[in-house]
Amino acid sequence: MRTALIYSAQSKKLELIAQRILSLIQKAGHTVEEIRVEKTTKNPSFYAYELIFVGSPVLGFWGGKYPQALANYLRRATGLEGKKSVVFVTPKTFGVNKATKKIMHQLETKGSFVISFRCIKNTTEAEEFGQKLLSRF
Repeated sequence: MRTALIYSAQSKKLELIAQRILSLIQKAGHTVEEIRVEKTTKNPSFYAYELIFVGSPVLGFWGGKYPQALANYLRRATGLEGKKSVVFVTPKTFGVNKATKKIMHQLETKGSFVISFRCIKNTTEAEEFGQKLLSRF
């Protein structure tokens, strides 16, 4: 299965979590493309992928926000219609649910089906989350 792992590399913690999920997907025998939204310049097209992971840190003093680079990237994205997607965020004291819902809403307005979402605190939780998801496929 072709998988895309999209994330904002603003947070080292999120980068470690994304790397753990990436290694789990590869270990399960799936092809995965890692996309850091701050480092990519090409127009995003997801027609070739079956599953899309989207990761983000929660920003702002009260939370509820996520990186503008990720929002812009998802806004430009094409080919999300009918695709299964997964959202994960790294926690903050407040606003985790609000940020997660905003990302999910952006994906759903593009036609994607969000099949799972989670707030992940560390790489151990990332491994559990990834294994649980990949056992479905």
